[in-house]
Amino acid sequence: MRNRLIAAGLAVMLAGWVAPAWAEHEKSSSVDLNVDLRVNRDGFRLGGQLLGLGHTYGAWLNGEVRPDGLRLDGQVQDGGRAFNFKLNADIAWWLLRAVGGNPI
Repeated sequence: MRNRLIAAGLAVMLAGWVAPAWAEHEKSSSVDLNVDLRVNRDGFRLGGQLLGLGHTYGAWLNGEVRPDGLRLDGQVQDGGRAFNFKLNADIAWWLLRAVGGNPI
């Protein structure tokens, strides 16, 4: 009986401590926006994230220049889902042929 009273008392104290913070969190309608841009010698990364309204939305895109072409990959987030994509473009041969070079 004593253990049940102690457990009930701890539960009431915990609920009294957590409830105001939870209510404040539910009232909050703030929105945060994060943007990231990185560029280096071989490529770039552009990304962003929108936090708030009960969900997280975001997207990023990477680009890389390779000897035989370029590569793009990225992701789009919509709430709890994420969609990934990749594009490998081996276009060096095509570009050399278009400008009159000698493709090997």
